[in-house]
Amino acid sequence: MDKIFFKLVTPERTVLDQELVSLTCLTTLGQITILPHHIPLVATLIPGELHAKTADKEFYIFVGGGFVQVNPNSEVTVLADSAEHHHEINEQRAKEAMQRAQTALADQKLSDEEYAKVTAALERSLARINVARKRSHRKNPISSEGVFKN
Repeated sequence: MDKIFFKLVTPERTVLDQELVSLTCLTTLGQITILPHHIPLVATLIPGELHAKTADKEFYIFVGGGFVQVNPNSEVTVLADSAEHHHEINEQRAKEAMQRAQTALADQKLSDEEYAKVTAALERSLARINVARKRSHRKNPISSEGVFKN
């Protein structure tokens, strides 16, 4: 069986170093699935779930942004700003980060740069919570609709 030689690294650690049969991740251009012999590619990741499959296991990992690079010979590397397996996510901490971001957004005196940083933090918190809830079989993911205001 053909394999993908995959490595997911953050500035702090190697989160996953595994031979896979497929990898699905969210990019700025949409969701992509990488299979063995995929064409070479570099794409920007957005916060969300990365789904890695081996022949007998599946990994669900929150990725807080970064890049995915597909090289010849089915070598795939993800350089992530942050990443956590779904079971490592501290949902309470993510909720607190979301609440801090929502409070900051309510402040009408944010500069454009501050607004961009706060909305990015809110987006990461929402994605982290949704990955945790989706994989713990909870039924109420949080929507970002109506959260961002201009």
